[in-house]
Amino acid sequence: MRILLALLIAVTATTTQADGIYKWVDENGVVHFGEQPPGDAQVDVIKKPKSERYKKWEAEQNAIAAREAQKNAPQVPQQSKEEQLPDAEQQRQLEARVKEEAAKRAELCVAYQKNLKSLTTHARVREKDKDGNYRRLGEDERQERITKAREQIKKNC
Repeated sequence: MRILLALLIAVTATTTQADGIYKWVDENGVVHFGEQPPGDAQVDVIKKPKSERYKKWEAEQNAIAAREAQKNAPQVPQQSKEEQLPDAEQQRQLEARVKEEAAKRAELCVAYQKNLKSLTTHARVREKDKDGNYRRLGEDERQERITKAREQIKKNC
């Protein structure tokens, strides 16, 4: 009887667990965790859910990140018709370079955020050296890299 009761409790507990766990920071700098992500904030997924709703939400988050990257991209100054470049091809090349830079900054932003997340969530961090051997980062070095990652995020995101 006790085994049956324990089994029933275990099955109930596993079916009532959250499908996904999300982490986000509000406008006041307060960190929140929840089962439902906010609609308009950039969030970190702690536990990835398996639902179709998550896939839709993930696409929306990617769109938000792309808009932020485009908003933070350097703008091409608008010129009057008299000041415009004589060659339209040069203008297209300039715009293409600006878009490339924005895309690179967005990629760097995501990489720095992943790096920061990994450094802050794991107390024991290892890295591979040139010879392929792993070495553990000391706490001072880990904290230094966290500071550098935060600076890079401020600069590129």
